Amino acid sequence: MTESAKKEFFERIIKLYPGLTAKKKRIADLIIQDYKKLFLMKAKDIAAECEVSEPTFSRFILDLGFSGYEEFEQYVKGLLHIELTSVERMIKSTRRSDKLTSLQAYYQNTLQNLEFMIHTISEQEIKTLARRIHRSPEVLVAGYRASSVLAQYFGYLLKKIRPQVLIDTTLSWDVFDHIALQGPALLVFVLAFPRYPNQAIELIKFAKKYRAYVVGISDTPRSPIVALSDHHVVIDVEGVSFVDPFAHIITLLGALVHETAFVDQAATLKRLRKIEDGIRNRRTFYSLDSEVQPEGNPLEAKYYTLLEPAGGLEETLIKRGSG
Repeated sequence: MTESAKKEFFERIIKLYPGLTAKKKRIADLIIQDYKKLFLMKAKDIAAECEVSEPTFSRFILDLGFSGYEEFEQYVKGLLHIELTSVERMIKSTRRSDKLTSLQAYYQNTLQNLEFMIHTISEQEIKTLARRIHRSPEVLVAGYRASSVLAQYFGYLLKKIRPQVLIDTTLSWDVFDHIALQGPALLVFVLAFPRYPNQAIELIKFAKKYRAYVVGISDTPRSPIVALSDHHVVIDVEGVSFVDPFAHIITLLGALVHETAFVDQAATLKRLRKIEDGIRNRRTFYSLDSEVQPEGNPLEAKYYTLLEPAGGLEETLIKRGSG
């Protein structure tokens, strides 16, 4: 079962959700919130947990386009195949113990989130988004409240590899004017996680009025960000306290920037060389010898910090291009 099949399954539910009865919405909520649970449950168990009758559950399955419970069950098992053999084992092995320190608990939580992410976001999705970022005339990256740090990080790195990147973390009048002026030329990246800021929703709705293309990154198919976006990326966010666990999201954003850098290797290198030339001339970074700046390859690892191997991005680009 492919990743696109799982995405299509959730999109079916999202499309049906507004027209469902209250009882059927309870079933949809269970599936969206913890669909992995279904593997160990029979139809009567699912109905009981949702406090609905089995006939109501059967009608919900028909609404989704399945011929009956047997077909639905086989479909869900196919979606869960990878996660039940790796991710579920990971969850069991990282359950918090009273003996864990706070650092150990957060470390294990990070591993769990990373494991979920690697099994739910495909390489093809990263490549597709990278190509869209590359060909868009302008990119607006937006995130509010806690997600503002994600927007700053993602936007900062994008600016290193492509022109026309705008970062918004305040939803000022200036960004609304910019959307109205640029409209279809804009690719709008919105990052929002619980509790979803109304600023993010307002921005997306406004951007859609002016035909900007919106990519939403959020935590569940039920997120309002997902429902409003033209393209969405769902990344599970499981935390051990009120502190937002963003390590795996940072990993995703770094990988996306890295992939975008390789869409046009020559253009990326040309831009980075100019940036590094300016850094050397301004003596931006601390040096043991403040009077003499070292010469050499401007893309050597000790001068360049864009998530690349020690050999430098130039060397990486050449190796990847010749491979």
